[in-house]
Amino acid sequence: MIKQLRVQNFRKHTDFTAEFKPGPILITGPNGSGKTSLAEAIYIALQGKSWRSGFMDIMNSRNPEAWWRVDVEFSDGEKRTVKFIGATKSFEINGKTYTRLPARLKKPVILFEPGDLQMLYGSPSRRREFFDRFISQVSHEYAASLRKFERVLAQRNNLLKNGATEDSLFAWNIQFANLAEQIIDARIGWIDAINQGATKHYQKIAGVEDVIDITYSSARKTKDQLLKQLEADWQNGTWYTKIGPQTHDIHITINHQSAKTTASRGENRTILFAILYSMVDLMNNELQGENYLILDDIDSELDAERKKRLYSEDTTKRNPLIATTIETEHKVKNHLRLR
Repeated sequence: MIKQLRVQNFRKHTDFTAEFKPGPILITGPNGSGKTSLAEAIYIALQGKSWRSGFMDIMNSRNPEAWWRVDVEFSDGEKRTVKFIGATKSFEINGKTYTRLPARLKKPVILFEPGDLQMLYGSPSRRREFFDRFISQVSHEYAASLRKFERVLAQRNNLLKNGATEDSLFAWNIQFANLAEQIIDARIGWIDAINQGATKHYQKIAGVEDVIDITYSSARKTKDQLLKQLEADWQNGTWYTKIGPQTHDIHITINHQSAKTTASRGENRTILFAILYSMVDLMNNELQGENYLILDDIDSELDAERKKRLYSEDTTKRNPLIATTIETEHKVKNHLRLR
């Protein structure tokens, strides 16, 4: 687990150090005090990127030397340093330096940030990205297939825009069908597994008997079925690829009604937490080593009872890092108050 964090010239923090004990970490303070920045710094050290912006935008505007730095020390003795000087970034792990964080050295993180609220209300692409982010961390094969698929899709669409022939598309269709089959199978399997725990977690947080269902919009398809669809699509004169996992959606219901149209904002937030906790359970089962849960601004728009249940033992035993403006009654040893 994380033992110490130091940030220098990182957003509003000029030079800030925090020591942590084992267990959940609670960071509280008013808006603008830099809570999210500390969570972001840890995320960068674990994942090699920010969910908020590019590295240049992190620079403390009061720093004339144009650099920032993050140092994280773990309880097992591992040390990580992320530096950004000018336009150059580097990652140092136990004395070895990399220009980018290798995939094998990334630490699994399940993240909630306020933008994720759009997962339920937003476009299908927001939902695909939300679930793909999780699946890619528990399956390196899936992450590799998804990257390859995106390249093949871009190339195939480019050919279609320029009047592709059946022969010129053949090799790309084969690759597309192979990768699409893998992606669809993986999404259906993992989303079904997430769904198995979602209702249980929702009911614990909400204190109700509501039922949550998460389903993938497509059935499994074989390579041959996908190839036939691609050929039919081309014969209809399409200029972009209209079939495949890049068009699919994830449907979320509460009591068998669309959560997108019937859930309140508090229910929406609770559904997200239920999904996240189900993901944490799966990640703990699938991966060896430490996994991290980062929750930014989690308890706004929740009523008092849901807040109380959110900070229950069931939540804190997952050892999250929580950034919030709300002072809670839950006693967390690692309670860092920013002013």
